[in-house]
Amino acid sequence: MEPVIKDIKTAEDLKLFTGLAKRLGLKTAKLSDEEKEDVGLAIAINKGRQSGYVSEDNVIDTLRKIQGKK
Repeated sequence: MEPVIKDIKTAEDLKLFTGLAKRLGLKTAKLSDEEKEDVGLAIAINKGRQSGYVSEDNVIDTLRKIQGKK
């Protein structure tokens, strides 16, 4: 199986989503803010690998933006 990450905005939607997942026999887990950032960084790294060269300036700017969101 492959993991799926979904950002759910309301408690009602979370209850509905986790209830459905449970009925389907799927596992759910809540990610911390740090874990969400790690996933985002991993996605960015993979996109960079697929799209070719990423400049050092682009990497530094992205890391600064991430750091500013804390």
